[in-house]
Amino acid sequence: MDNKTSIVIAVLLTAMVCIAGTYVLAGGNERNSQATLYVAGSTTVEPLMVSFQEEYEKYVNVTLNVTAQGSGTAAPALRNGTASIGMLSRDINSSESDLIPLVIARDGVVIVVDKRSGITDLTLEQLAKIYNKEYTNWNQVGGNNLTISPIVREAGSGTRDCIDTLMAASLGIRAADFVFTGFPEMHTGGSMLTQIYNTTGGIGYVNLGSLRDVDSSLTVVKIDGVMPGVEVVLDNTYELSRDLLLATIGQPTGHVEFFFHWIMSPDGQKIVEKEGFVPIGATSW
Repeated sequence: MDNKTSIVIAVLLTAMVCIAGTYVLAGGNERNSQATLYVAGSTTVEPLMVSFQEEYEKYVNVTLNVTAQGSGTAAPALRNGTASIGMLSRDINSSESDLIPLVIARDGVVIVVDKRSGITDLTLEQLAKIYNKEYTNWNQVGGNNLTISPIVREAGSGTRDCIDTLMAASLGIRAADFVFTGFPEMHTGGSMLTQIYNTTGGIGYVNLGSLRDVDSSLTVVKIDGVMPGVEVVLDNTYELSRDLLLATIGQPTGHVEFFFHWIMSPDGQKIVEKEGFVPIGATSW
């Protein structure tokens, strides 16, 4: 978390009042006025945002309109005015320096394989070499004699950007140097799990909140001996960890500021926890 993000969080965590069991920033009549907030970006953050929406709309006269087509669509939507809030499941990159980020939760990218692979643990380097096509059979990494069938998320996915960057760093190459020609591309975590389930020797990745959907035919893989979970994501012991962000162009004001403040309150952070992600703030008053 950089200094800019920390300053934004500090500003948002001041001047709270309690209204109807939830906490929003004091704002007089503007707080109670009607508004629609358009939100666009990450498919990973989308289910969390929908849960925020369901609870937040109970207490304020605000409607949230949520569209998710990947983290890469957040900045364009903010710039062209079709969204006032962007969702990203990765850090802001150099081409997005005009965005002001707010870290709302932590997450882990979870590696899932076909149980028939015989694999329960991989190093980050082994994982990278699988996706770089240097390993093509599970027996090359201690598993069964079975062809490895990698599956990826679509270009522009924050989950894919995150894991590509980390894998590339372990090999000393750029993420752009990976060649994924012929790998099936999935657009959601749910479709990813379905594809792995239906692919002999399959390997793919989902977010931490999707662990509840992994059935007995699939194996959640340890990375360098560490099983993904809340504590190891929060302290970065699990190497495939990341921040989940909301972003604006310019400092958030008005209804957006009120909403961000509520997300960072215990009421909002409790929803983060309920959805299987890792809260970064208190979950009780």
